[in-house]
Amino acid sequence: MVERLVANEKVEGSTPFARSKLMIKICIEGWRKINHSYALVNQRQLIELNKYPIDLSHKDLEYYNRNWNEKLNFNGFTKEENLILENIRSPEDQEFFDVMYRISFPFNFEKSNSKKIFVFGTSEYQNIDGLYLNCDIQNINKNDNLKIITPSNWSKKGFLKSGFKPTNIFVLPNGVETKSFYKIDDNQKIQIRKKINLKESDFILSSIGAMTKNKGIEQLIIAFSILKKKYNNLKLILKDQSNLYNLKSNKILIDLKKTKYSKILNDDILKDIILISQNLPINMLNELYNITDCYVSPYLAEGFNLTPLEAAATGTPIIVTKGGSTDDYYDDSIGLQIESKTVNENNNTFLKPSLESLIDCISNMILKKKTYNPQSMAQYVNNNYNWKLITQKLLKTFEGKI
Repeated sequence: MVERLVANEKVEGSTPFARSKLMIKICIEGWRKINHSYALVNQRQLIELNKYPIDLSHKDLEYYNRNWNEKLNFNGFTKEENLILENIRSPEDQEFFDVMYRISFPFNFEKSNSKKIFVFGTSEYQNIDGLYLNCDIQNINKNDNLKIITPSNWSKKGFLKSGFKPTNIFVLPNGVETKSFYKIDDNQKIQIRKKINLKESDFILSSIGAMTKNKGIEQLIIAFSILKKKYNNLKLILKDQSNLYNLKSNKILIDLKKTKYSKILNDDILKDIILISQNLPINMLNELYNITDCYVSPYLAEGFNLTPLEAAATGTPIIVTKGGSTDDYYDDSIGLQIESKTVNENNNTFLKPSLESLIDCISNMILKKKTYNPQSMAQYVNNNYNWKLITQKLLKTFEGKI
């Protein structure tokens, strides 16, 4: 449908293209202005969709947490990017659309004023029970005009388990804005390290995200504590998302000190774990990835896990759990995988990463048993997971071409 449009007619509106009966009309319901993962995906897709000759509108939904706001939970985007987002038009009352795309939480499968409904969702534990608004799921998932978009094959299994047809579920990965996440100059990297009292000789591990159980941060801290006895220059940076979830990384340390691992979490270990809780703009997140020698995500359950892919775009090798959502994008050229076992418990499925394998992977990185080419890593991410490519696939899905 897009190919049939004449894109040189100028009119007022959110895009430089004229509205036409031939245009596909898309309304997106979601969140803007904040740094929640769904909101970040939505905003990146909106910026890309705004470049196409389509009739695009956006309806802002109430945030899942009423305390979230654009001041404390800002998205970190540039002024230019936020201006693009702000200028996307709002839908009119009772307006009819070709496509309604919902990307928020809880999932909303109810009918809309549109030909087709697409709902974005992630199923970290391969179980969507309790993740959607009240509805008759047994009948809803039989509606062939209702489609699911989920970012990994791991996550897809949760929707299949709930009765959605395989033909109505589309796996579309999330992307990386490679203009925002890239390798910086080595001298700049050294200067940034100095600002936070880190040496050029330090070997820095890092992990970014909500400090929830599924992230496997306890495993990472234990592995770090064990390896620290052998590698004195080892440091660990944990960047939480307490501004969204009110869960700080220091709570994990406090809880671990109450377990059998309390003996290895002494002051000498703790002083080399750097905790970051404040919200950071994207340019500072890029710096954090860059000063890292290895990004580690020993997760138990993830719907996609975007941060390792962002780290790889900066040329920083990654360590991720094997068997989960990251299998979709993992490549030997960007890092290592932690061996794991699959666990089924109370209708949930998750992974149990091996502590021994995690320690071995980190040791291999420290000893540089394998070298990684930052340019090749960045090229791999850009060639396969840039937002332009992902959004093209999204549009084709909307139009029924995938």
